[in-house]
Amino acid sequence: MNIQNQIALPDAATIGTLPYRDAIDRVATLRALVMRLALGVSQMSCDRSDSQMEKLRENLQAQVKTLHHTLAVLRGQAEFSTLPDTLSLWLAGIAATQEAHLQVIARMAAMTDRLSESALTEDGAPSDTLDAYVAFGQGEFFEAVSALTEEFWARIEDGRATQLDQAMQSAARLGEGLTRLERIGKYVRSMSINASVEASRAGEAGKGLAIIAQEFKVLAEEVQQLTLSAREDIESIEAS
Repeated sequence: MNIQNQIALPDAATIGTLPYRDAIDRVATLRALVMRLALGVSQMSCDRSDSQMEKLRENLQAQVKTLHHTLAVLRGQAEFSTLPDTLSLWLAGIAATQEAHLQVIARMAAMTDRLSESALTEDGAPSDTLDAYVAFGQGEFFEAVSALTEEFWARIEDGRATQLDQAMQSAARLGEGLTRLERIGKYVRSMSINASVEASRAGEAGKGLAIIAQEFKVLAEEVQQLTLSAREDIESIEAS
């Protein structure tokens, strides 16, 4: 499956913070993953009994698979099955702008393949190969993964800032509308008072006008309650 041409960055508000954190953690844990791989290879060279080798072999193969799958997600060629599809697309969309870091991760994956292959041979992985693997993992690879995860978090913060700015603009427009609505409410209330005065002057003939005056009064009170409630909502948005 190739989703490279389907990348569409979602609005940060469409997915909760926790799924975003889960997705980014999948990438961040690559740093620990390569060290576990190195430890597993080291253990295989120390204890090559059949039972121990089989267990370490399974762990090694699973970890190698995880490394390659995460790289495929970042390349836009796979998805995290336990997370929303949009998150995999989101990760790939940002990673596409970080090609240098992806190349480092790809080099780590290639080194991992060579290391795991040699570890499963009769002689095991040479110590100098393992040392070079650990050095690269703790150095350039660690820095690349760290920079990539920092970029993911930075994009989330940028998205939040954009949404806050949009919310403040919406609040400002709503405030302008409420100001006009308040003027209308005052006008309706004034009409209600004038109608009540005229109704009292007209006596029996002004009963219909009195009913209209009462309706205007109710309407004015509803407008007042609506604007007060909306003002409180705006203040809450601005306070957050």
